[in-house]
Amino acid sequence: MKSLSLRHSLFRILLGSTIITAGLILLSVWNATDDLVQQNLEHELAIDTNVLQHIVEERTQGLYASTKVLSSAYEFKAAFASYDAPTINSALQTMNARQDFDLLIMLNLQGETITAFPDDVLGEDEQSFAEGYRGIRPDEITRDYVFMNNTLYHAVVAPVSAPRVIGYLGAAFALDDSFLTLLGEVVQAEVIITSADNQVLNSSLPHDVAEELLKRSEQEISWLRIMAQNESLYEVRELQLPGIDHIPIKIRIALDVSEQYLSVLDLQTVVIVIALGIIVLSLAISMVLAKRVSRPVKQLVSVVNEIADGHYQQPVEPDDRVTEIGELARAFNTMQARIRSREDHILFQAQHDMLSGLYNRHYVEEKLNDRLDSGETLQILGINIMGIRTINDLYGYTTGDYCIKTMAQRTLSWPGMAARLAGGDFLFVPDSPLKESDIDAFRRQLELPIEFNDLIIPMRVFFAHLNCPSDGDTTEEVFRKINILSDESKQHDHWLIAFREEMETKYLRRLTIITELKKVLTDNQSELSMVYQPKINLQTNNVCSVEALIRWNSANLGFVPPDEFIGIAEQAGLIERVTAWVLDRTLDDLADFRNQGYVFSMAINLSTRDIQRPEMMQSLAEKITRKGLTPADVELEITESDLVEDTAVAISNLNQYQAMGFHFAIDDFGTGYSSLAYLKMLPVQTIKIDKSFVLKLASDESDQQIVRTVLNLASVFKLSVVAEGVEDELSLNILKEGGCDIAQGYFISRPLSAQALSEWLASTAFGLQKTETK
Repeated sequence: MKSLSLRHSLFRILLGSTIITAGLILLSVWNATDDLVQQNLEHELAIDTNVLQHIVEERTQGLYASTKVLSSAYEFKAAFASYDAPTINSALQTMNARQDFDLLIMLNLQGETITAFPDDVLGEDEQSFAEGYRGIRPDEITRDYVFMNNTLYHAVVAPVSAPRVIGYLGAAFALDDSFLTLLGEVVQAEVIITSADNQVLNSSLPHDVAEELLKRSEQEISWLRIMAQNESLYEVRELQLPGIDHIPIKIRIALDVSEQYLSVLDLQTVVIVIALGIIVLSLAISMVLAKRVSRPVKQLVSVVNEIADGHYQQPVEPDDRVTEIGELARAFNTMQARIRSREDHILFQAQHDMLSGLYNRHYVEEKLNDRLDSGETLQILGINIMGIRTINDLYGYTTGDYCIKTMAQRTLSWPGMAARLAGGDFLFVPDSPLKESDIDAFRRQLELPIEFNDLIIPMRVFFAHLNCPSDGDTTEEVFRKINILSDESKQHDHWLIAFREEMETKYLRRLTIITELKKVLTDNQSELSMVYQPKINLQTNNVCSVEALIRWNSANLGFVPPDEFIGIAEQAGLIERVTAWVLDRTLDDLADFRNQGYVFSMAINLSTRDIQRPEMMQSLAEKITRKGLTPADVELEITESDLVEDTAVAISNLNQYQAMGFHFAIDDFGTGYSSLAYLKMLPVQTIKIDKSFVLKLASDESDQQIVRTVLNLASVFKLSVVAEGVEDELSLNILKEGGCDIAQGYFISRPLSAQALSEWLASTAFGLQKTETK
C-alpha cells in the first residue's frame, strides 16, 4: 500500500471529516423530511377517509329516506300489487324522475327480480343483485354493498306492505368513475377501486394512468427520484369501509407528495454548498499545519532511522515551537537510554539461563560450534547433578532451584565456559585441560552438602568426559554423546566416564530395543512369548510350581535376552505394559493347566515399578478373579535390589498384597548387600538362592558354604528356600541333604512353552499332584 505524507494525511482527515459531517446532515434532513411527510400523509389519509365515508353515508341516507317514502306510497303499492312488469316499470321511472338513482329494482318475496330500472343494469345475471345482497329482512329497511358488472353499489332495500309484505324495493347508487372523480375533487386525492389482483375497476383517473400510478407507488421514494423531477410522487393507502369486507375489491387513496419532498431540495442545496466551503477551508488549514509540523517530524524520522541502525548516542535537539514535537524529541532521548539498557538485558537473557546465571544451551551451542569450526582442541565436561528431581519432590522446587544456583556458583569458580543445558545438566569447557585429579577436586567441591532452610542436602554429581574434535566435531554430536555417557553412568555407577566408541553402539542398541519394544507391545505381540520352568519339592519329589519367564524373538533384533530388555523397559517407562501382557498370558495358561487338573502354582516376576504402583494390586486381583483363580495360585517374585531401593514403599505395598492372600519370594537372594538388615520386616515366605551359587555347587566348596549359610538363615526366619540353577544330580542331592525345600534348573527341565510343558508333565519321572478335572 502506497504511503502518504503528513500533509496528505491531514488533508484526507479534514476532507473525510467534512464529507462525513455533510453526509450525516443530509441524511438527517432527509430522514426528518420523510418522517414529516409520512406524518402529514397519515393525517390527510385519516381526513380523506372520514370525508369519503361521510359522503357515502349522506348519499345512503338520501337513498334510505327516498326508499322509505316510495315504498309507503299508495300509488306504488298499487302498482306493485298488480305484479304487472310494465306497470311496475312505469312506477320505477316515476320514482327515478323524483330522485336520481343509479339503480331501482323490484323483488318478489323469493328475492327474484321482477323488474329493474334502468333495465340493462343487471346484465345477463338477473339474480346477481339478490345473491349479492346479504341482508334482506321482511320487516325493516336494510342497506349493504353489492358488487355487479365490475362496479360497486351501495344499496337500500325496503319491504313493500299492503298491508302485509308483498315484495321489496331496492335503490342503489354506484361508486363508478364519475362518482370517484367527484369524490377525488372533494378530498384532493385520487380514489381507485381495484380487484383483489390489483386490476383497476373504477378510478378518478383514467384507468391506464391509475394502473401506472399503482406500479410506481410500489417503488420506494428516494432522493434521486425527487432530484429527477420527471414524475409525480404518490403515497398510496388502502381504505377499509364498513361493510365492504365481504367483496373482493380494494379501495385506495393516492396522495401526491411531490411538493412536500421537493421543498427539501433547497435545504439540501444549502448544506452541500456549506460542505464544499468547509472542504476548501480544510485544505487551506491542512497546508498550514503540514508546513509547521512536517519539518520537525522529518527530523525526528531521521533520528528514528539512526536508532533503528543501532546508533543510540546522538541526542535529539527538541523543537519547542510545537509543544508536542518538543516533548516527542525528549521522549526519543529517554527511549534511546532505555533501549540501550533493555538491549543489554535482552542480550543477557538471550545468552544466559535465568535460574543459574550460566550460559543457556542455545548460546553455548553457538560458541562451541565457532570454536570447533575453527579447529580448536577442547576438553568438554558434562556435569549431571544426580537426584535433583528427588530433591524437588522431597523438599520443593524452591529448594531444588537453590541447589542449582549454588552448584552453578561453584562451577563458575573454575576458569572456563559453563552452561546449563536442562534440569540438573551442566556443561563445562575449561580454559585449559584438567587432569583426572583436577576433575576429582572439582567433583569434591561440587558434592559439598548444601545448607538451606535448616536442611543439609547431600549432593552427588557425575562427569562425562569428551576430547574434541576426536570425540565430536559438532555440538549436536557432543550433546548426543554426553547423553550416552549419562545413560552409561546409571548402569555402572561411576562418577567419571570417558567416551568410548562401543558405548555409542550400546546406546543405539538400547534406543532400537525401546523402539522395537513399543511396536511389539502395540502391533505385533506375537514376537513375545512365555516359557515355564518346573520346580520340584525336594521332600516329595513332586512338581509343586513353575516359574513364568518372558521371551522376545524380534524380527529385527533376533533373540533379545530378558535381562537386557526388562531393564531397558523399566527406564523407558514400558515395564507396566510388559507386566500387563505377562499377567494376561500367564494367568490364561495357569487357568488352562487348572482345567487339565494340575494343582501347581505359578511364580511371576514383578519389577521395581510394579511394586511401587498401588493400582497394580487391584488390577492383579481383578484378573485373577476373572480367570477363576485365587491369590494362593500365584507366587510373586521380587529381586533383592528392588526391595532395597525404597524399603518403606516396598514394605507397605507388600503388606497390602499379603493381606489380599498373595505369597512373595525374594529372587536372586545373596547378590545384594543390605537385605539381611531388614529381611525380618518384609512379608515374604520364600527366598531363592541365586543360580550363581548353585551352578558349581557340586565342585565349589565356597558355594557350598554360602548355600548352607542361606539355608540356616532361612531356618531362623522360618522361610522356604528355592535353589535355582540346578544342573546335575549331585547338586540336587546336596541341596536336599542341606534342607532346601524346592529346586529348579536344567537338570529338572529347561524352560518350556505351555504346550511343551503339558507334554513334559505327562511323561516326567518326577511325581505330580493332580485333581479330578471337571
